[in-house]
Amino acid sequence: MSKGLKMPPKDLRKLQMIELEMILEVDRICRKHQIRYFLSEGSLLGAVRHGGFIPWDDDIDVFMMRDEYERFLKICKTDLNRKKFFMQTYETDPEYRWFYGKLRRKGTEFLRAGQEAIRCMSGVSIDIFVMDNQPDHYLTWLFFTLLRRGCIKTLWSVVGATEERIKWKRCLYRLLRHINKRIPLGIMNGMQKITNLRQTREVCCIGFYRKSPWSRKRKKGEPRGYCRSWFSDTTEIEFEGFRFQTCKEYKKYLRWVYGDYMKLPPEEERFSHAPRRYRLNVEPDLTGSGRTG
Repeated sequence: MSKGLKMPPKDLRKLQMIELEMILEVDRICRKHQIRYFLSEGSLLGAVRHGGFIPWDDDIDVFMMRDEYERFLKICKTDLNRKKFFMQTYETDPEYRWFYGKLRRKGTEFLRAGQEAIRCMSGVSIDIFVMDNQPDHYLTWLFFTLLRRGCIKTLWSVVGATEERIKWKRCLYRLLRHINKRIPLGIMNGMQKITNLRQTREVCCIGFYRKSPWSRKRKKGEPRGYCRSWFSDTTEIEFEGFRFQTCKEYKKYLRWVYGDYMKLPPEEERFSHAPRRYRLNVEPDLTGSGRTG
């Protein structure tokens, strides 16, 4: 596994402020066009536990439901400040390999260690995850989960071919990387169209998978994905002195994802995404955007 650079605290804080400028732009567009979004993952945890960024965190995560995500992408073509920002999807960047979007800051660079093989635009980014329906029936859900994991692994193969530690997996990735990215992306696009034909109890990001909480051992009756009811309404939460949208049931969401979410993790588990190289030579403008607390 490639080792990256350890960012000095001053640089990490500047990175966070650049990302704050970016989420303010997302918020501006969404408020103007009445699009719901949800501050999520570590960003929501940071808002609740720290009032802003988790001190060692280096990214911002946002959820949008499929219909609002598609509307957001369409509006970005005309209303996004394109002098500063680039809305990156597999359609706007031929080298981008994921099934969710990233908002990138032009004039910057943040290339994660080990991802040098992905030659897409690599400016500082925030993740915009799109949420789709997840099948309720167990066998359908199992097939759905295995298929989407296979697609994600295929897309990841250009990285896994050199970065995977286990030899047989590394060899498998070397085979998978020859598959045109349009095939797994097309499969996932077909999956979302089918699963979104009717409403289900749970939702998920088809294009994103991680070991926890997705593959953890669940308690009896615990959902396999995110409960739709958690995202039925929005509330506002303070993050770095600004107010952003999140799900009204954010405590249930955080408890499901992190357990005792107010408890700090041990120091050895406090990590960020190490960059191979980075460039932060822009000055974030936090005035005139969003709403102050």
